[in-house]
Amino acid sequence: MRMHNLGWGLEMTVVGMGVVFGLLLVLMGLLLAIGRLDAEPKPAVEAEATPALETTPEPVAAADLVPDEPASTSVEILTDDLTVDQAAAVALAVVIHAQVRRQQAAPAMRTHAPGSQIHTSRWVAVGRGAQNQSWNRR
Repeated sequence: MRMHNLGWGLEMTVVGMGVVFGLLLVLMGLLLAIGRLDAEPKPAVEAEATPALETTPEPVAAADLVPDEPASTSVEILTDDLTVDQAAAVALAVVIHAQVRRQQAAPAMRTHAPGSQIHTSRWVAVGRGAQNQSWNRR
C-alpha cells in the first residue's frame, strides 16, 4: 500500500511541476509576442546611402602607437578666485560631509524624526518588543 501512495505522490509531483513550467513557458511566449507587437518599427536602412566598409585594416607602424610627448598627470581645477589649497579644502570638506551624513543614516532624508512614531500601531509595538526582549521558552 505504501508503494502505491509513493507512486501516486511522485506522479502528482511530476504533473504539478509540468503544469507550472508549461504555464511559465506560455507566459514567456505571450510576453515576447507583446514585446514584438509593442516595439517601435525600425526605419528602413538604404544600402546605397552607407558606404561599404573596408574588410582589411591598414597596417600601422609601431612608431605611430607610441606618443611623442608623455601625457600630463596633473589635474587643472577650474575655480573662481580660489587657490589650489582652498579648492583642496573644499573637496575634503565635501568628502567628510558625505561620510558623516552616511553615518547618521541621512537624517535629512527621513520622513519622520527618530522616536516620533513610538506609538504608531500595535504591530510596531509587538515588533519592537520582540526585538528588545530576549526569547524565553514557556
